[in-house]
Amino acid sequence: MGELRQPILSLLGHVDHGKTSLLDRIAGSVRAAHEAGGITQHIGAIEVPRETVLALCRGVTPTSQFQIPGLLLIDTPGHRSFETMRRRGGALADLAILVVDCREGVMPQTKESIQILKHEKTPFAVALTKIDLLGGWRRPTGPTPLATVIAHSAPEFARSLDERLYSVAQSLDGFGLSADRFDRVSDFTRNVGIVPVSSKTGAGVPELLALLVGLSQRFLKEQLILDEGAAEATVLERSERKGVGPVASVILYRGELAPGDEIVVSGRTAPFATRIRGIYRPTPRGHRAAGGPSGLQSLDRVHAAAGVYLAAPGIEEALPGGVLESVRDEAERSAALDLLAREVAAAVTLAESGVQLCADTLGGLEALAFECGEAKIPVHGAEVGPVTRALLLRTASVRDPLHRAVLAFNVPVLPDAETDPEPGREGVRVFRAEVIYRLLEEYLAWRTERAGEIDRSRRVEFVHPAKFQILPGFVFRASKPAIVGIRVLAGELKPGVRIMRSDGTEVAVLKSLQQESASVRTAAEGSEVAASLDGAVVGRTVHEGDVLYVLLPESSVRALREQTLAPSERAVLDEVVRLRRSSEGPFWGQ
Repeated sequence: MGELRQPILSLLGHVDHGKTSLLDRIAGSVRAAHEAGGITQHIGAIEVPRETVLALCRGVTPTSQFQIPGLLLIDTPGHRSFETMRRRGGALADLAILVVDCREGVMPQTKESIQILKHEKTPFAVALTKIDLLGGWRRPTGPTPLATVIAHSAPEFARSLDERLYSVAQSLDGFGLSADRFDRVSDFTRNVGIVPVSSKTGAGVPELLALLVGLSQRFLKEQLILDEGAAEATVLERSERKGVGPVASVILYRGELAPGDEIVVSGRTAPFATRIRGIYRPTPRGHRAAGGPSGLQSLDRVHAAAGVYLAAPGIEEALPGGVLESVRDEAERSAALDLLAREVAAAVTLAESGVQLCADTLGGLEALAFECGEAKIPVHGAEVGPVTRALLLRTASVRDPLHRAVLAFNVPVLPDAETDPEPGREGVRVFRAEVIYRLLEEYLAWRTERAGEIDRSRRVEFVHPAKFQILPGFVFRASKPAIVGIRVLAGELKPGVRIMRSDGTEVAVLKSLQQESASVRTAAEGSEVAASLDGAVVGRTVHEGDVLYVLLPESSVRALREQTLAPSERAVLDEVVRLRRSSEGPFWGQ
């Protein structure tokens, strides 16, 4: 068996369940250990060297069999989508810690995390946090084993802890996972270990680290063997660093990298090749970076697993969540570029009609697409990045109104896309969330409601085409509602219809018609009547002399073509279709 690299660990769980506190406690424990190396600063990660793991776990479990060189914990709270970060062949993390608040148990985001872990077949342990808030807890005076803490706390603490632990185990059973307290598990290939933890005092942290080391050495030895082949890394994000310029934050999970190496990177528009100009990580505490940029330490070489900044020409085009791979010659470069292009294209299966997806990383996009597939939601388009005006315009052209939606995971809506759709046009709904399940729930609820609206509208009698002109000099009231004199130019007007201008913009609802001070139910072609236009403002949205039209729903247009219409109505129908196509697209009304 060759030399092993550090396993990469990710923390997942529901918001406010203690991921940040647990990471802070682990980092603090590492600094307090005062071992050689202490805590190494990595980009988006905390390195726990082997010597420090040994020191933390001493007295908790035999450490003579520890073989791995340490642990690399991905800083999940600093990168909210780490649970969906990808590497070639699976998830970025080799192992995971599922963080669960002992008082709240398994919550919706916890369920989403479990589904991701199951889908990726990632081994994991459960950290049952905030046990110090249970009744009967007695604070240990020093680094005391968890079993001793439980034994010296009041009996009600042990009972309450067992109740909470059993509740979490029951929830996991609903996902087909058998779980129990870690010291009661004999076969970790069949059971998930649950470790009670107090991040405030550190109780349970040594047991958690020892369990993770054991899982790594038992199940991950083959994939942790140091590889002398091509380096592979996952791109976390892009940024600017003072004295360096554009850099990509990456987690190197295979091989090694050095300045001068040629790399191929997943790009925002297409994969590209470049050459590493510099490798950096934050300067260790109490040290100055010799000859390096302020706050950064320059590295001559870096081995997996590690988090670093890479500086290279064009690196600002790197795709967050994409793959970075070293190449040695033109043949490897060509093969890597082709492979990355195919991997990005295969991340999402597109349908002929469906919703649009946006996410902050390629892995996030893939995870969102997977959950859409599970929920039977077709996907027509997908991209990494914010919601843009161009994306909304593409979504508006989708023929199925139930698919005119954007599901945006962890990304903003750009200012030029935040304006409301033009009145009178079927708008696009944008659903934004930092949790995938919430996106899907909101979209499915909207889709059900929208389908009901469409069904009800189809049951209403078809609106017939007509147009009229506001007579100059006959404005009786400008608004709330506007009351004006009109002449019916074609067709027959009836109260209750929606009214649009010649540019397709809806401006009013025809509330009522009057002729010689008496209400009338219809106004035939050529008649002059007073019309009450609810929503219109004369001088702003409509003007004297304007020609206005009855706004026809697209479904009515298709049905009206099959009906017998008067010549003037047929002419108005054709005119409305021509006007709507100029604003809605060339296939409106077909």
